[in-house]
Amino acid sequence: MNEHLEQFFKTKSNELYPFAYSLLPDDLQAGQLVIDAIDLILIDKDVAEKFPIYYVNEERLRKDQLRLTTILYSHVYRLAKRRVGQLSGSFTIPHGFGPFYRTSLESRAVVFVREKLSFSWERIGEIIGADRIVAIEKYHMGVNSVYEYLGRPTDVN
Repeated sequence: MNEHLEQFFKTKSNELYPFAYSLLPDDLQAGQLVIDAIDLILIDKDVAEKFPIYYVNEERLRKDQLRLTTILYSHVYRLAKRRVGQLSGSFTIPHGFGPFYRTSLESRAVVFVREKLSFSWERIGEIIGADRIVAIEKYHMGVNSVYEYLGRPTDVN
């Protein structure tokens, strides 16, 4: 693999790991989600045909980086949705994060990318496979859920 393409995936795996961990709070499972998402993008028919171009043209890779990153986040999200049912009950919730991890996976994903990464509503919608209105709804449901688990009022702007 070309050096700039390899560097792209190394950078993205470091970037994706906290998101994956927010969905499945287990080091091994979060790491596996990232690896599987990268594997998926390499065989994704909409993207795979461009990898020979990215291999020789670093500028084109830079230009498409936002789209590729969004696709990677979407793959991590979809894989986590499938695996969470299979692995339910096998996680130890990190101390102090109980309210966050008791919130639904969909809402956790939206809250994480909005609060930690400041993604736009359109981009979040693309990641979760919905429109921006659904993304906003999931966000508010997630924030309200965290506040409820904390025992605080849910007056959120």
